[in-house]
Amino acid sequence: MELEELKKNWNIMEERLGRLEMEQRQQKNNTVNSKLQQVRERILKRFMMLVIVLPVLLWILGRHDSYGFSLLTWILLFVFVAVIVARQFTWWLLLKRIDCLKLTVREICLAENRFHISFKVGIAVSVACAIPLLVSMLWDMSEFGDPYMLIGAWTGLGVGLLIGLRLFLRAWRGVKELREAITDLQ
Repeated sequence: MELEELKKNWNIMEERLGRLEMEQRQQKNNTVNSKLQQVRERILKRFMMLVIVLPVLLWILGRHDSYGFSLLTWILLFVFVAVIVARQFTWWLLLKRIDCLKLTVREICLAENRFHISFKVGIAVSVACAIPLLVSMLWDMSEFGDPYMLIGAWTGLGVGLLIGLRLFLRAWRGVKELREAITDLQ
């Protein structure tokens, strides 16, 4: 009699434990999906800013005939924009592959690791392309003979550096939060 009660209670406890484990797993999956969505939205927002800002920048640069940039600057600008577009597209594709419902935890960790490495490499390549572009642009601007343009360029470079650093730190924090959420799945 007592043995049957113990077996019955044991089965009830196992069912409860199983449901709790499933609920906990679902909460972790929801957390990962939420972090993935946040990172995807940030990438999409930055890509949209590029699509909006780039034509305006080119229009402003092309509007002033007296301020002609060298061919090197235009080539470096094209390379820089191509690198940024490729980087954003690659990140978007890598994030799209992370799916908690279709993949095992190991596959999710591997996909996140690929994204993490791509994030670091993408940032490094972008910075490596930006430095020669900025040097070339500043060199061209110094030859224009307008000191206010050069002062504005250096001011813009300083402000842009601070804004870029802030955006990078926010993106890095989002990537770290995603990694932590995926690590919690294990």
